[in-house]
Formats: sequence, C-alpha cells, structure tokens
Amino acid sequence: MSFPDPAPARPVVPANARWAAQARDVLERAGLRVDAWPAAPRTALDAAVGASPEVARWLARTPALAERLLEEDLGKVLGVDDYRRRLRPRLGTTPHPEVELRRARAREMLRIVAREAAGLAPVEETAGEVSAFAEAAVEAALERAWVEAGGAEGPPSSVVVLGMGKLGGRELNLSSDVDLVFLYDGRETRGGESAEAFFTRVVGRVVELLGRVTPEGWVFRVDLGLRPEGRSGAAAHSVENAVLYYQSWGQTWERAALMRARPVAGNRALGEAFLREVEPFVYRRSLDYTTVEDLKEMKARIDQSAARRFGGQQDLKLGRGGIREVEFFVQTFQLIHGGRTPAVRTANTLEALARLAGAGVISAETATRLGGCYRFLRSLEHAVQALRFRQTHRLPSSHEELETVARRMGFGGEEPVAALMEALEEVRTEVHGEYGRLMHGADREWGGSDDAEARALLGLTGREEALPRLQAAGFRNPTRAWEGLERLRGTGAKAPPSPRSRRILGRIGPRLLGEVRRCPDPDRALEYLAEFLAGSGARSSYLALLEENPATARLLVQLFGTSQFLSRYLVSHPELLDELVLGPGAATELSLEELSAELDEALAGQEDDEAVLDVLRRFRNAQFLRIALHDLWGGLAPEQVTRQITRVAEACLGAALAHAESRLRERHGEPRLPDGRPARFAVLGMGKLGGEEIDYHSDLDVIFVYEGAGETTGGAGRALGNAEYFARVAQRLISALATRTREGVAFRMDARLRPSGNAGPLVASLEAFAAYHREQSQTWERQALIRLRPVAGDGVLGQRVRAVADEVLYGGPPVQDPRPEIAAMRERIEREVAREERGRLDLKAGPGGLVDVEFGVQALQLLHGWRIEAARSPATLTALGALRAGGALGGADGSIWEEGYRYLRRVEARLRILSERPTDVLPSSPERMAELARGLGYPDPRSLEREVAEWRTRIRGVYERVMGADG
Repeated sequence: MSFPDPAPARPVVPANARWAAQARDVLERAGLRVDAWPAAPRTALDAAVGASPEVARWLARTPALAERLLEEDLGKVLGVDDYRRRLRPRLGTTPHPEVELRRARAREMLRIVAREAAGLAPVEETAGEVSAFAEAAVEAALERAWVEAGGAEGPPSSVVVLGMGKLGGRELNLSSDVDLVFLYDGRETRGGESAEAFFTRVVGRVVELLGRVTPEGWVFRVDLGLRPEGRSGAAAHSVENAVLYYQSWGQTWERAALMRARPVAGNRALGEAFLREVEPFVYRRSLDYTTVEDLKEMKARIDQSAARRFGGQQDLKLGRGGIREVEFFVQTFQLIHGGRTPAVRTANTLEALARLAGAGVISAETATRLGGCYRFLRSLEHAVQALRFRQTHRLPSSHEELETVARRMGFGGEEPVAALMEALEEVRTEVHGEYGRLMHGADREWGGSDDAEARALLGLTGREEALPRLQAAGFRNPTRAWEGLERLRGTGAKAPPSPRSRRILGRIGPRLLGEVRRCPDPDRALEYLAEFLAGSGARSSYLALLEENPATARLLVQLFGTSQFLSRYLVSHPELLDELVLGPGAATELSLEELSAELDEALAGQEDDEAVLDVLRRFRNAQFLRIALHDLWGGLAPEQVTRQITRVAEACLGAALAHAESRLRERHGEPRLPDGRPARFAVLGMGKLGGEEIDYHSDLDVIFVYEGAGETTGGAGRALGNAEYFARVAQRLISALATRTREGVAFRMDARLRPSGNAGPLVASLEAFAAYHREQSQTWERQALIRLRPVAGDGVLGQRVRAVADEVLYGGPPVQDPRPEIAAMRERIEREVAREERGRLDLKAGPGGLVDVEFGVQALQLLHGWRIEAARSPATLTALGALRAGGALGGADGSIWEEGYRYLRRVEARLRILSERPTDVLPSSPERMAELARGLGYPDPRSLEREVAEWRTRIRGVYERVMGADG
C-alpha cells in the first residue's frame, strides 16, 4: 500500500492558488513585501494560506503575524522548553494573560501549520509540536491561576495536571481539546478554605485562561471529563482519593485513559508517584482479555452515536476504518499485554505499534501497514481542520474545499478528489480489516468447534436422562462427566461468581465440550477442565482469554486429555494459563542470561521477603510450564529440556543468593579476610545439577564453599565469623527455595554430598574442602566430585574449587581401579531401587537403564580423565563423546551408549510429562502404556516395549564389557 507523501519535498505549489493569491494581496496592501522574503518563509506562507482560509483571516486581522515565519526556527522542531521560553516573558505579570496566551497561540499555530503544509514536518512532528505548545500553555495558565488564587510565587508544588488522551500521547491535532485531570496533595491545607474548594478555584481559572472565547479566540478548549467519577465528580481530586477510586470502582475505559496519562504541569513528581500507584489497576499481571469484550461494547456505543450524529457522512475519526479503530487496536493489545510486557507501555500510537511489533505481539508487517494508514488519516484530519480550525473530522461538503484538501494531501492531476477518495477507501478497508480480526477474529476462528451434540449435551438438565447420552457420546464414566457438564454450564455448587463469567461460559461451553469430545481420552480431558474451572473460580479473565484465543483453548483441552503432570500443574496454578497463549511457537531455548534478566526484572522493587519468595516460585512455575509444553510437542530434545530446567534453577539460585546476602549484610556487615579483602562464597552444583541434567522433579544437589577465616565488618548488628556468616547465607538460600509458600516450592535442596556428609559443617572453607578430598574422600565421593560445577556466587572461587576437584580426580593415573566399587554400588541400586523382580520396568535404575551409562561413563572418567582433558565434563553425553574420541571407549560401544541414553531419556521425559507423579517405571495399566506409546509415535504399546527391551539389553552388554575389562 502506498500513498502520495502528505508532506512533499519543496518547491511546494499552494493547494489552492486563488486563496494564496488573495492572502498575498492583503499582506502587500498592509505594507508587507512578501516577494522580498527568502524562499523558505515565502513558500511556507503560500502553503499555509493556500491550505487554510482561516489562516488568511488571521493575517487579514493581524498582518504582522506573518513575520513569525521570518524567524530562524522555521526549519526546526520546537519542544516544551522552547515554547516555555517564548511564553513566560510575554505572560509575566501582564494584566491581560488571556490576550497574551491567545496571541501566542496564533503566532505558534501559524508556524506549525505552515511547516506541515510546506512539507517541512511530517504529521507526527506537527502533532508533537502542537502538544508541546499545549503543555507549555497549560503550565503557564496553572502558574498564573495559582498565584491569583493566593498560592506562593513559583511553580505550584502541591498540584499536578495530567495530560490525557492525545495530549498525553503527544499527538494533538490542529483543533484538539486538551483532556486534563487535576490532582492535589491531600495534606495541603488552606486556612479556613478546604483544599478541594481552593483547588477547584484554581482549576476554574485555568479552564478560563485557556478555553474562554474572546475576540481573539481561545487557546485550547479544556475537557475535564476523564477525571475520577467523570463529569459528576469534583474538578480536582486528592491523589489519595483518586487512587482509591480507581482501585475500587475503575472501569476498562478509565484504564485505557490512564494508559495515556502523563504529568504536563505542576508537581510532576507527584504525578509520576500517582501513576505508579495506579499502575496495577491499568496493567494487569495476567494477560487481560476481558479488555476485548469491554472495548467491543465501548466501540459499539461510539459507532451508534456516530451514526445518529453524522448519518451517512464520512467521519475520519469515528467511522469505519477510522482513526479511533487504529487507536482501539493499539490500546487493546497494550491493555492485554502491558502487565507482562512493560516494553509495550507508551502513550503514543505510532510508537506503540513499533513496540508491539518489537515484543512480538503483532507482526512487523502489521505495524508498518497500520502505521502508514494512521499517518494518512491523521494528515487528512489536519488538512480538513486547517480549513476552519474547527474540531471536525468530516470531509468538507464544498467541492473547492475538498479539492484543496486533496491537493494538500499530494493528489494531483485532473481528478484529485476521486484519487483521494479511492486512497481513503483503501485505508479504511485495511484498518477495519485489522480491527475486525482483533475484535471478531476469534469468533471466525472457532468455526465449527461448537458441534450440535456438544450443545445438546449441555442442554440436558436431568441427570438420569444425561447419563446414557454421555456414555453413548464416548465417556467411560458418565457420572463424572455429568459433574464436568455442570461446570461447563456454570451451574452447580461452584457456579461462576459474576454475570460476565456466566455470559462468557454460555458462549464457549459448547465449543470447549466439542474439543473435549475430539480428545483421545475425553473423560480425563473433561475431568481436568472441570477441575480447572472450579479451581480458578471460572474467573472472567481466564474465560475471556479462552474465548479470544481458540488455539489456546484447544491446546488447553488437548493438554488436559494428554498430560497428567501438566494438567495437575495448571489446575493448581491457573494463573499460568497465560503461558499457553504463547504455545509451542514461542522461544524454545533461553540462555541463563535471558532467564536471569527476566527474573531480576520481576524482582525489581520487591522489598518484602515473602513477596520475593512468591516471585521466585511464580517464575519457576511459568518457566517449567513453558519448557514442558515444548517438551510435550517435540520442540526440545531431552538434553535441551534438562539444560533449560537447569538454567531456570541456576537463575533462581543466583537471585535467592543475592537476596539472602543483602539481608545478612544489612545486619552483620561485609565478610572480610584478615588482610581486609572481601571474602568469597560459591555454590557448587553436584549430581544432575552439576551435569545440567535435572528434570521437573529433581532436587538440587549442592555444596557451599567459602574463602577462609575472618569476620564481618560494618553491619548494624554484631560481627560474625566468616564460617557462621556463610552458614547463615546457605541456610537462608535453602529456605528461600525450599520453603513452601502459597505459590508452592521452588526447588528442594540437598547438601549431603559435602565433605563428611551430614556429619560435616554445612559450609566448608576452600582449605578444608581441598584437605578432605586430597586425604579422606572415598571412591563414591570422588565419583560425585566428577559432576561438580559452579552454579552461583563468586565465579572466581567456584573455578578454584573446580580446580581442586580436577587435581584430586585427574592429577595422575588412579592408584587403584575404581570399577569394582562403582559396580558394587550399581548392583545395590539395581537391587534396592529398581526391584524389577516385582514386575516393574525401571528405565533409570533397572539393568541396562540410564544409571548403567552414567556409572560406566564416570568409571571411565576416573580411569582416563587424567590423560583425556576433554573427558572431565560433568555432563554425561559430553564426557561420553570425549571418551570415544580419546580411545577410552570403542566406537560401536560408544554409539550404543550415546544413542541408547538419548532414547531412554526421551522415553523417561515423555513418561514424566504424562504421569501425575514423578516416575521412571513404565506403566502397568494397558491404557496408560498405550497413551505413552502414542505420545512417542508408536502404533501400539508392544512396539515400544520391544524397543525399550532391545536398548536395555544392548546398554547392559556394553556396561558389562566396560566394567569387567582390564584398566
């Protein structure tokens, strides 16, 4: 889509040559020699009067006004400070502030109109300049009104003016009202006069200074209708009362209004503090799709009003595909996503489109197309308003004026009006199409999901009548299915609490039941869906999200019919429904840096300990759901899944450690060494955490090491020795992650792999750690040490600990073969944990299971790591590859272990996703085994069982060869 440039490059031909010539004659007769002017101001003057007979009337009344175009700032963009400097000297203590303000407005609007008409400024620059002048004028009017009302000289300190709407977004048009809200500090006292009465007088005077019609016109019409309680409320409100109002009674339209609010005069810090207070009201933490229904209703009322007022006339703002539809499109997405994605928060429409695209909420192509349409509509709006400087958005009925507008928009030739109308219709169609897809696309996307049988089942009111119908419809347990139907109808003991919830549920219930009936296991899908609705209280925000996102609703039902683990997770954490909106198409692998940055942002400003713990758990829950979804739909390989979970754990460890240390430093000061240097502290991951192989149910195996003797200095409380200080840090860290709160548990931690196990101190100095492992550690402890990896705390100390481990493990050929002891431990695990003699098939602990590979690799690392440096990795598959490359493991045997390990991890991962509880044991139920087989792509369970058995046999064969061979 392309349009003529509404701000064409010079030279500029006046849009209406007759108007331009008449204005020139008037100025020449008044003694102004315009022909002698430089080219730029002369062209700008002709462009302005050739586009606006109203500007020509200004100049006829005050010819000297034209000389404003001779000033050197014609080619510059002026901001608030520029207009403030121009206004203050003129206003000062003049007895006629209304006159000075109106004259200033005429001078500056002449320059602004001329710049746009002459092609020196695009429409968004013009809107920015009009907004900057309005801001300076409001500020000047407030300062004058403040002094006249009895306030002290200087900027008012206890009142703030919020610019709303287009002023807030810095996009005022040439004839806009200014939407203002006045708030004052409720602690202000005024002698015998109440604060409300005093500030009401101030507001009244500001409105008069700006909006009263005089022989010289007005500055800006002022609209106070967006204040708390609307036109029925007080003209000025205290900040405290305004916050209470929005938190208690605020509606969606007021959220949209506040989204564009910014302080424009008075105490701006007071205004910023107010906006921070109401931010949770404006931007909800969850994706807020109730906004769509509210804005649909609001837009419908606007459309009805516009139809009554304007009939069939073309309205550029309120009509089909007009300016308001672009604004509603942008604001709807901002309200939906702004709570979770602060980057999309901005008051300016064009900037918001770019930010929405940058955040991936809309496509870059959509942002570009809508941005072009918006600029075109706003340019056309300016061209229309310049004719008479009236607040109109309708195309003129006069053919001459309409042709002038068309030429001003860059349409030439013999039929400029026809060309303009064709382009306008193209823009309207584009805008209305995007707006319709947002507001009504979900209805079209649902399509035939609302099947007749589902609607008939939901229409059944008698239990006895319903049970045989449910059984015939494919439900194995019709009694439980009947209970689920009651939830979907919004009836029963836990009916939706609000009329809105019941209304939405009435629309989407048949659609959801239709999706349930298409699941392989409709009973379980309906059971979990019913539990979800009951657990969430059928909140309207969740129901609206499902209604507006058919793909998410289908994903949810499919998940309920597939994965017990994820279903239970969502039922207990319904707020994580937002994550399903992203679905399997969202980013799969995130780096530790990305995860840590996201968590740090969520923790920013959280001072309360309980709040910090809740944030950590919400972050962990949301990330687990994201990872599990990609796992379930094949977006991540098993090793990618465990690596992602490990990174989430590391991000939580880092944040929790920082919080624990900050709290202890406040009380006890900074731990230092005897020479005054800061003492270091490191958290080392062991086991699966060290190998980046933890799964959804893993504990975190850790040890804590600090750097040497010393004590804390500088705290408010008593000094602590470093050993006691870091023990408290470790205890706080464990508590921060393992304590159960209302959000659950983040991670359970296990520190038993420390020197001397439970009998040893919780934290060890580097010296004690090194001495223990050099002199006392046993084979199983050295085996555990293989997987040591720094995961949090001081990186330098962490690497020093790792260097000690490498020295102990790989300092030279082993004194004795470690394999007999490792094989004995493996046999004990197989006997006591796997217990396969009872008919269990344990993928991990059974013969030929995952532990065969892990223990075998670790035995080879202890045997050969001293000569194969690359084999010293804590990650099983990485070490395995290095051992193969170094000749410590035959190529064929290495391939069997590598492929078999990946295969069993894949089966294990899918088993854990499907199961309600963590397990490595294949299901004994034929139904569940069939479900597992389907999820892994097998036609029947026997194929899966055969392949698992084959891999276990091959893995065990390699294990016996490796563990029985000579070193």
